[in-house]
Amino acid sequence: MVLEALDAVGQILDGLGRRVREVFLLSQLDGLAYAEIAEQLGLTVNMVQKDMLKAYRHCYAAVYGQ
Repeated sequence: MVLEALDAVGQILDGLGRRVREVFLLSQLDGLAYAEIAEQLGLTVNMVQKDMLKAYRHCYAAVYGQ
């Protein structure tokens, strides 16, 4: 059951662009703050915020079909 859940999450994340996926994973799995992500990836905090919004919208649409 855990492997099925991980596979489903992986399929959802595959629909994201490379950078958006990386930002999302650094935030959600590694627990990095947006400023830390921005510094690590050479982005602005504003870009990290926008990428996270894209990721959240994508995940919501994948789960709730909107």
